Amino acid sequence: MSALSAKANEKTIVRCLFDRHASVQGMMQWFAGQDIPVLPIHGVVDGRCTCGEDCGSPGKHPISSLVLHGVKDATTDRKTIRRWHRKHPDMNYAVATDGLTVIDCDSREAWQAFRAEFQPPPTLLVKTARGFHCYLRGEMSPRIGIRTKLDIKSKSHSYVVGPGSRHASGAIYAVWEDEPIADLPDNIASIAAESSQEETVSENGLIPKGQRNTILTGWAGYLRRLGAPRKAILATLRAANDVLSDDPLPDSELRSIARSISKKPGKEWPTVIPFSDIPEEELDWIWYPYICAGTVGLLDGDPGEGKSQLCVWICARLSQGDLLPNGDPLPPANCFLFNFEDLPGAVIRKRLEANGADLSRVFIQSRRFQLTQEMVDWLEAQIAQHQPRLVFLDPIQAFMSGVDASNNIEVRGFMEKLVEIAERQRCAIITVRHFGKGPQDRAMKKGIGATDFVGIARSQWGLARRRDGMRGFVVFHFKANSEKGQAMLFTMGDADGRKGEQPKIAFDRFEDIDADTFFSEPATKRGPVQNEQEDAKGYLSERLADEPKPVKVLKTDAEARGIGSSTLNRAADALGVVKAKGEDGRWYWSLPSEN
Repeated sequence: MSALSAKANEKTIVRCLFDRHASVQGMMQWFAGQDIPVLPIHGVVDGRCTCGEDCGSPGKHPISSLVLHGVKDATTDRKTIRRWHRKHPDMNYAVATDGLTVIDCDSREAWQAFRAEFQPPPTLLVKTARGFHCYLRGEMSPRIGIRTKLDIKSKSHSYVVGPGSRHASGAIYAVWEDEPIADLPDNIASIAAESSQEETVSENGLIPKGQRNTILTGWAGYLRRLGAPRKAILATLRAANDVLSDDPLPDSELRSIARSISKKPGKEWPTVIPFSDIPEEELDWIWYPYICAGTVGLLDGDPGEGKSQLCVWICARLSQGDLLPNGDPLPPANCFLFNFEDLPGAVIRKRLEANGADLSRVFIQSRRFQLTQEMVDWLEAQIAQHQPRLVFLDPIQAFMSGVDASNNIEVRGFMEKLVEIAERQRCAIITVRHFGKGPQDRAMKKGIGATDFVGIARSQWGLARRRDGMRGFVVFHFKANSEKGQAMLFTMGDADGRKGEQPKIAFDRFEDIDADTFFSEPATKRGPVQNEQEDAKGYLSERLADEPKPVKVLKTDAEARGIGSSTLNRAADALGVVKAKGEDGRWYWSLPSEN
């Protein structure tokens, strides 16, 4: 073979990456631009509907927390669409048929027959899992089963799944013919006058001919959820097919339905048992009464007050097997410190080193991730492999994929997955939240998000900056499943941020402090806060005495000294600091001129 012919036979492989999330949002925006309303519907992840239930319409029903009234809440408002997508990045979406007609062909053959008979004009055509959606502008009477595997979706209160969405089979609804949406021709509108397959069946035929497969598959799914084996499912389908259908399906198709459905896991039903059959269990305390293995805990506090510092300190102690205050001796243990807010090398590692951690026993994520069902499985696999005694998720909202953190039902569903991991792997998982800004009647309610964060947690802490003039923080035990622990006071050592140093944390003492009283004090009574601002002003006066400094560098250095970002901003305003963007594109602060 010549070199020329060999080259001609070479194959070039082109790999294309498809960003489905961006496609969904882009297509929703496109339909909105065409004045066609859309609405969010649940997506499909790992073959299951994101609603979390074993539903009969996976990836096709509205997300009720976003559209309480279903298709009635469909919109063309782009800001609303972006908000939906931020809250549920794995969502599918639907196109409302108000002002539209969509010819829904459930097989390629049905589409070919329709196109050959009615010659539809060039228009938007979408490939579905099994057939096609043909979009036309204008309304006609909606009809189901008007032809074999052909439905008409039109007018208000109806919708079709939009292109870019994922089907339960894994297939993506895709634009097949990218044409402007054409007007509805009269010859197609005339179909509405025809009698449908459903209307022509006899009164004794309870299963319409065009819906035999769909109805029997639904019944088979119900039987499987009850735990029925394949043999029982097939026998039931045969009986229903013979008795309830004028035109029974062939037995081969029934066997195919039974075989496919029986591969799905049956529902595991609970049983009722007496407590005499419940074996006794011993609680496995990592740090009594604050952290117990096999449970999920909650740590709340304001940004920059020391939550992440506390997490590092605990990991450092456990990694070395050091005795925790009033705790029992423990061997050195692994820890997962998943943190999305601090720099791993410049901040977190240096904090661990400052607190004497065994770095080989403390693990961090290589990149950001969200706990979709797939990543929940990944997390449990990593825990099973490395056997950490303690796992921190800081902050928890950053890990929540497609979950409304203010919705109790969605939060409980998400948190229960973590509870199951903690119980199975015998580790403790501590989730970290920020405090909200609004006043609360109880300190335990100060955290951002739904109350079920607190409801699920077996132990809840609250952290705040100390108010006795000492640099450090106080940790309250808001909630406990057993005995509630005393408040703990910690100190934070000095560190030179210019050298990349991080402060050492040290336990000071236990003290009886009422958390509700502490957090209900008005700001005017918090004398040490004024001292914090004076410290911050002194820090800025010292750092800016010679020349302007980059804001990012100042804030990193200040955090190492225990000065929060908000405190530093207030101090800068009090000093009249000049804020300007430098030639390198970074923001700089400088002291005002004496003139």
